[in-house]
Amino acid sequence: MQTYEEAMTQLEDIARQMESGNVPIDTLAEKLAKAQELLAFCRDRLTKVDEQVNQLLEAETANNKK
Repeated sequence: MQTYEEAMTQLEDIARQMESGNVPIDTLAEKLAKAQELLAFCRDRLTKVDEQVNQLLEAETANNKK
């Protein structure tokens, strides 16, 4: 299982390659598919972490009201 940071590093590498024009046309679709996969992974991780943080904050707020 990869971490969010590893996925972001891979995305940055793909973006740099594409921006530099160093992606052969034969591998362009493959790179784009990998980027989409990595984006979905990162989006999912961010959503889950956001939910966890909100739950913790809600629990903390509830504890402070007691």
